[in-house]
Amino acid sequence: MFQISCERCGTAVLVEKYSQRHTSVQWLDDAAAQCPYAAAETGHAAGHGVSRKQLCPALHATIDTAARDGLLPLTTRSEPTPGVLA
Repeated sequence: MFQISCERCGTAVLVEKYSQRHTSVQWLDDAAAQCPYAAAETGHAAGHGVSRKQLCPALHATIDTAARDGLLPLTTRSEPTPGVLA
């Protein structure tokens, strides 16, 4: 996963592109609390429980720009990762 920082507020998240239409976003420990949009959408300052539908438009635009500019390449990793669960 690649770390991307929102161009508007600087909130950092981890992002992985599986296809042009499929993007995985993983919020870091305090990212939702830093994003003003996420905090407002969830109704509390901590911003926990941010869903895919609530992805900040500015962060979404930042991710799209990074993908378009080649800074966020498509992953060749398949899900689930092959292996044995311990």
